[in-house]
Amino acid sequence: MKKFSTILILFLFAGFTGMNAQTAAGGTAPALSAKAKSLCKTWTFANSENFDLPQAPTEAQKNDQFILMEDGRFRWIYSGTPVVGTWTIDKSNAWITLTQDVTKETFRIKVMESSADKLKIDYRDKDEIHNILHFTAAK
Repeated sequence: MKKFSTILILFLFAGFTGMNAQTAAGGTAPALSAKAKSLCKTWTFANSENFDLPQAPTEAQKNDQFILMEDGRFRWIYSGTPVVGTWTIDKSNAWITLTQDVTKETFRIKVMESSADKLKIDYRDKDEIHNILHFTAAK
């Protein structure tokens, strides 16, 4: 009986501490696949594409970054404007959904290509224009 009580106490303690492992947003961190975890890093903007032609960063874009964190948070500096919030990824690891903290606006980004050091995404802006963006992993 003493063993059972000890096991029960350990089980309850483990459950209680697991419930308290929460992100800064107040929810629990999402379960990420290995592929999704490989996206969790600081990505530095390299260039964009217009009609398959590479376009160098503009003055406003030169310091842009896309940061995905394992706790389900993101920070995106897009054309010099920072946006923060939460992110999720679908089971196919192809679509990232971003939700802004302040406005609660959501938008989707398609992961077109990813490797350890390169990321290519398709972001549709409010005018439904495709923005093909290339990033490199920050050193």
